[in-house]
Amino acid sequence: MEYRTANDVLSAHWDGRLPVNPQSIAQAMGIEVRMSNPFGGGNSTESGHYMYRNGAPLITYNMLDAPVRQRFTIAHEIGHHVHGDLDAPRDTSEQFSARSRDPKEVAANRFAAALLMPAALVKHMVLEQRVTDLSKLASTFGVSTAAMEFRLKAIGLL
Repeated sequence: MEYRTANDVLSAHWDGRLPVNPQSIAQAMGIEVRMSNPFGGGNSTESGHYMYRNGAPLITYNMLDAPVRQRFTIAHEIGHHVHGDLDAPRDTSEQFSARSRDPKEVAANRFAAALLMPAALVKHMVLEQRVTDLSKLASTFGVSTAAMEFRLKAIGLL
């Protein structure tokens, strides 16, 4: 199946529950997801990596990162997969920041935000349910408050 957007992926593989589970979505897309262990020879500065190994897509994420970072990393790496970024460079925390200028990283960050915080649902919670507490929104969607604030700005609610 071909995907163009996070909404395409959500339509095909999301069970409708919050928070969105990027690991189960990746697996439903045929992507292996594996936790990397920096104590076992992995890189402790690497948040995630998307690559093809033995002809199959693989996402790795850092077990030492906070759970909200792990979720964002997996969603970000799904973005690399959807965008056709074969063997994307190893992602460090710097590449996940709003200061990143690499077009592939910016696109993967936007994809991750759209996957984890679907615009229609965020708007519904804020405008219809009147949830305006940033921490509560972030918790509901399983993201950091910084990611939620960035998403609210991106969809015109802040």
